[in-house]
Amino acid sequence: MMQILDNEKEQQIIPVFRLAFRPFFLAASGFSVIAMLLWALFWSGNVNLSGLMYGNPLWWHSHEMLFGFAGAVIVGFLLTAVQNWTGNPGVRGGKLASIFLFWLLARVGLLVGSPSVIFMIIDLVWMPLAAYFLAKPIFIRKQWNNLFFAPLILLLTYLNVRFHLIALGIGEGDLRSVSFMSLMVISVIVLVVGGRVIPFFTWRGTNTEQISRVKWIELGALVPSWLLLANVLLPVPESLSQFTLPVLLAATGLFNLIRFVRWRTFSTLKTPLLWLLHFAYLFMIIGMLLLAIHFQANAIGYSVALHFITVGGIGCMIMAMIARVSLGHTGRSLQINRMMVAAFLALMASALIRTVVVLLFPTMMLSGYVISALLWAVAFLIFTVIYYPILTKPRLDGRPG
Repeated sequence: MMQILDNEKEQQIIPVFRLAFRPFFLAASGFSVIAMLLWALFWSGNVNLSGLMYGNPLWWHSHEMLFGFAGAVIVGFLLTAVQNWTGNPGVRGGKLASIFLFWLLARVGLLVGSPSVIFMIIDLVWMPLAAYFLAKPIFIRKQWNNLFFAPLILLLTYLNVRFHLIALGIGEGDLRSVSFMSLMVISVIVLVVGGRVIPFFTWRGTNTEQISRVKWIELGALVPSWLLLANVLLPVPESLSQFTLPVLLAATGLFNLIRFVRWRTFSTLKTPLLWLLHFAYLFMIIGMLLLAIHFQANAIGYSVALHFITVGGIGCMIMAMIARVSLGHTGRSLQINRMMVAAFLALMASALIRTVVVLLFPTMMLSGYVISALLWAVAFLIFTVIYYPILTKPRLDGRPG
């Protein structure tokens, strides 16, 4: 009887608000298309964008790709995953729509408006709401091993405050340092989630032997990551951080590389939903190692090293995860068509052009920025078009969600 009542309640909710992955995966992807097209126009230098991008294109690009795009996908994923972790229904209906509405209003305001306390307040509401609805079922079920995700979302909210204060000209915040802090928080989330799901997905998707977890390797991959986050966030003296930051970046990269080589990457080459995950995790590792080199010897540019993580790591990880999760949670088989494979390849090309090509051919830097942004836009436009009906219609099997 309870299941019947649950289904009756479910039918009263429009499909797009039946679980958090639906609105956030779809809207974040569509928004990133707009954001990257504007970014390409900005670097082309042929269009006057003074009335857009919050009056500060560099601030807007950094903030919106970290919070408006990646933050939205993370929230959508976690608010969906918590239902699987705890067995309690995830946030849905009007409550989910409220969180999403604040996210959407903030994106519009920051795109067409000027720095304002009002837009700051609007943009600071949706993440704490998400953290609350994430933490609540975890507390009820006492699943303390997953509780750390909620404080990480609140930590992102704090960094979002600092971002907005920079835009408002309040205080002495530095855009590069605050964006780096925000990126490291998101990177730790990606490494933790990736480390959990990629071996499992690879095992199930390739029908091979289960990939075992070796305790010292897992600890070796996670402990430096958390220490790195602490080093970036806490007021570590500059004289000490000059040594500890590159060491922790290198340790995070190296131990995650040891972890990664055990995941049978070559067995995934016939399965796009898997090989893009592996590509993304490898780019996360390379990015960490290159940042270590940058901070230690300044032998590689900060922007190139950073975009190994942002485009190749986080961007590709998000694409692979949302493509898979959206299929699984709507009762569909885990198979993608050729257009989605083309989207995966376009996003990989975007990452390679923004990093490897720009590194090897500095004279192509501006062209590389534009081409990379356009390829990103193409990739996520394909996702948005193909997955729109999937994310806005009920599950094929008639189950809630």
